[in-house]
Amino acid sequence: MTIVRLTDPIEHYRHIAAHSDIHALAGHGFGVSAIHFTNSNILAGLDLGPHDILLDIGCGDGSLLYTASSQVSECMGVIPTVEEQQRLLIAYPRISFLVGLAQKLPLESESVSKIVCNSVLLVFGTEDEVITALREIARVARPRAGIWIGEIPAANEFEQFNIYSGGTLPGLLWHQFRHKGLRPFFGTCKLAVRSLIGRDTLEIVSYPVFYSAPERFTQLIDKCGLKVQNHFKHQRLDTSGQVIESPFRYNYLVTK
Repeated sequence: MTIVRLTDPIEHYRHIAAHSDIHALAGHGFGVSAIHFTNSNILAGLDLGPHDILLDIGCGDGSLLYTASSQVSECMGVIPTVEEQQRLLIAYPRISFLVGLAQKLPLESESVSKIVCNSVLLVFGTEDEVITALREIARVARPRAGIWIGEIPAANEFEQFNIYSGGTLPGLLWHQFRHKGLRPFFGTCKLAVRSLIGRDTLEIVSYPVFYSAPERFTQLIDKCGLKVQNHFKHQRLDTSGQVIESPFRYNYLVTK
């Protein structure tokens, strides 16, 4: 039986690390072009220089650091599991990858000049956890550091997009039937059967997500010793290569 209930984002990414495609570590299914598009936007926003030390918190598939490695003096990534670290060290042996959490970064104070924390804080369960992570970002950042905090939803995306957030197979099937229609319902039934006989894997993600309107999130950032310079809607590429503006997610350019 390979129906996996994922109640913790760390366990989720430990599970993803076993995927044959390293780009699965990016955490979404939009493809490599979409990953590169997002990376390019982030790096352009940070305005990297040859003397910068770049930190990517929750660095996903490591491709942002690989792209940036020729533009800065040093770059490093922090990921929550040893499984991710092992995959990334094999793919990018010249880049440092440290195991740690955003809430307790394994770095010295004021040790980095550029920081990326993209699509990470939204998987935290509480505002207190987010505040702890923001204070850690402030701690390791040098004065006047450039910081990208990305993809913070302004509303509960589970509710807005009718995404199932429970923890049971019957609950998932009922949700698909009620909110998605017959075709997704039968597709999930087929996947469930294949998973029950060991031919596939059905993942049921059931951990909460953080969301905060820009006004409130700006207050949290200020509270942690940082300052928002600009915020704007997140853009991404869809599977057809079209640029789409997120209806809920915002990016924040921040400094210390």
